Amino acid sequence: MKPKHIVFLILLLGLGLLVACSDSNEEPTQEPTAPLEAATEAPDNGGDNGNETGTTDEAWNRIQSAGKLVAGTSADYPPFAYYTSDFELDGYDIALINAIGAELGLQVEIKDMAFDGLDEALALGQIDVAIAAISVTPEREGLVDFTHVYYIGEDAFLGAEGAGFTVNAAQDLAGQKVGVQNKSVYQDWVENNLVATGLIPEKNLQEYAQISQAIADLQLGRIDTVMLDLKPAQAAVLSGGVEIVGQGLNRQRFSIALPQGEAGLQAELNNALTNLQNTGFLADLAQEFLNLDEVAPIEPKLPVEPVPPIASTCIDGMAFIADLNMNDQNMTNPAKMLPGQTFRKGWRVQNIGTCTWDSTYALAYVAGNVSAARMGGTSVSVVGEVRQGETYDFWVDLVAPTIPGIYQGFWSMRNGEGEYFGSRIWVGVEVVSPNPTPPPAPTATPAPTGFFTVDRTNIKQGECVTFSWSVENIQAVWFYPDGQDFNRYPTTGQGSKQECPSQTTTYDLRVLRTDGTTEIRQITIFVEPSTAAPRITDFSVSPTQIQLGQCVTVTWRVEGNVSNVRLARNGATLWAGAPLSGQMQDCPPEAGFAAYTVEATGSAGSDRLQTNVSVIQ
Repeated sequence: MKPKHIVFLILLLGLGLLVACSDSNEEPTQEPTAPLEAATEAPDNGGDNGNETGTTDEAWNRIQSAGKLVAGTSADYPPFAYYTSDFELDGYDIALINAIGAELGLQVEIKDMAFDGLDEALALGQIDVAIAAISVTPEREGLVDFTHVYYIGEDAFLGAEGAGFTVNAAQDLAGQKVGVQNKSVYQDWVENNLVATGLIPEKNLQEYAQISQAIADLQLGRIDTVMLDLKPAQAAVLSGGVEIVGQGLNRQRFSIALPQGEAGLQAELNNALTNLQNTGFLADLAQEFLNLDEVAPIEPKLPVEPVPPIASTCIDGMAFIADLNMNDQNMTNPAKMLPGQTFRKGWRVQNIGTCTWDSTYALAYVAGNVSAARMGGTSVSVVGEVRQGETYDFWVDLVAPTIPGIYQGFWSMRNGEGEYFGSRIWVGVEVVSPNPTPPPAPTATPAPTGFFTVDRTNIKQGECVTFSWSVENIQAVWFYPDGQDFNRYPTTGQGSKQECPSQTTTYDLRVLRTDGTTEIRQITIFVEPSTAAPRITDFSVSPTQIQLGQCVTVTWRVEGNVSNVRLARNGATLWAGAPLSGQMQDCPPEAGFAAYTVEATGSAGSDRLQTNVSVIQ
C-alpha cells in the first residue's frame, strides 16, 4: 500500500456545522465480511465516555437513533479499499468498518469518496467516520480526531537485484538517485531528510506519477532506489528484478478519523476495535488481505502536537443526487454499447459545501476498472456559479471501448487548487460484439482521389479525434502534422488514425498519384486549452547542433495533475513513465534531424513541447 499524502484544508468553520445531507449515491453498502487481524488497544481517555470540556456525545446519539454508521473511504487503494471484478467494495478497511458496525449493532453505509475531501465530508456531516488507510499526522490532528491505531505500516527501500548496498539510516542514501511517488509522505521524507540535509542534490529526488513507473526505472538502472510502503515493495520483489535493501525509517500508523470533540463516538469505536482484536478478528483480517501472520497490536494514538489549520473561508462538498440517464443499478445492469459507439452520460449533483463553484471547478475522470474505462472522457468545467444547496447537471461525451467487456469509469469533483472532494460517481457500460452487418460508413468529403475526413474539428485539450481516408490510383500516401518531414509518415491508401493534439494543429494527407502528380489535402483541429492540464515548465536540449557520435543533455520539469511523462526522439519513446523532473543523456544514432519531445498527460489533458537538434555527419 502506498501511503496517501494530503495536507488537510481547514474545514472548521466550527464543527458544530454538521450539516445533515441526504446523499443518495448508488454506491454499494457492504455487508460485514470475514475477519481480519488487529492489535492491542488501551482504554480511551482512561475508559470514560469522554464528556470533558469541549467534547460531546452528539454524533453517537444521532448514529444510534438512525441505526446506521455512514463511513467514507477511497476505494482506489488495495489491499485496504478497492472494487472487486464484480464491482463490489472490498479490502481490509471495508471488512473492518463492517465488523465494527456489527459490534455496535449498526447498519454500515459506505461512501466511496475522493481521499482529499474526506476531512471536508466529516465537517459537513456527509459521513460519520472516515477509514481509508489514513496516517495520523500533526496536520490532520489539527482538523479531526482519531481512534486508536488499528494498523502500523512500514516503509521499504527497493534496490535492483544484487544492488550490493543496504539502507539502515538516511546517511546510507548519500549521493543516490531516489524515486518516490509524487505528493506521498515518502516524498516529504526524502525532501526533509536527504535534500534539505545535503545528502543528495535536489535533482536526485525523482518524483513519479505512479510508483510502478519508479520501479520500472529502478530495474532499468535509471535510479538507485525507490522508497515506498512495505506491502507494494514485497509485491514488487515477487514480480522479480528488485530486492528490499532497507525498511523502517518512516513508519505509518492508520486510524479511523471522526469529527473533533465527539468523545462518545470515539470511545465506542475504540471499544469495538478492542473487542475485534481480542476475538482474533483483526489477526484473521491481516492474514486474509495483507498476508501477514503477525501484526503489531492496536495501540492508543500517540499524543502529538496538532498543527493549527490555516484559516479558510469555505469548505468544499459534493453529494450525488441522481443519474440523468444510463442508471446501471450499481453495475448490475450497465448500458449495452457497440465498440466505438459515442454516447453522453449525465449526473445530477449538489453543492453541499460552503464554497461557491465557478469555472475553476470541474468534474474530472480519476480511475477505472481498466485503463480503457476512461472512454475518451475529459474534465467538464462548471458553467456559471453553483452556490451552497444548489444542484448542477454534468454531461460528459464518451466513446465506448473497442474491445467487448464491462467498463466502469470513476469521476470526482475538483476545485481550482487541483484537490478532489465529494462522492465519487461513475459511468458503467458493457461493450458487446457488433452485429454481422457493419454500420454505415461516415459521410466523406469527396475529392478527386477519394476522401479525407475527421470526426470533429473542435476539441478541448486532452481529447482525441479520428481521421479517415480512402484514395485510389496512387504510388504512395503520407499522413502527418503540417510542417513535419512527410517522409517519416508513410501510410496506406485506405486507413484511419487517432490523433490527440495538445494545441491547434493542421494535418496533411499527401498523395502521390500514378501519373506523378502530387495532391495535398489539409484539415485543422482547433484545440481549446485546459487550465487544469499538466504544464511543462522547463524543457531544453543542449547543444542543439552536434556531430554524429556526440550526445545531448535533455532537461525537463512538469507540474500539475500528471499521470504520465514521456520523452521521445523522432517519435520513438526514449523514456515512458519518466519522473516529473530530471535529466538524461541521449546520443542520436544517425545524421540528420532529431526532434526531441516531452509529453505530459493527466486526467484534465496534456501538454507537449518539442526541440530540434541538427546531427551533422
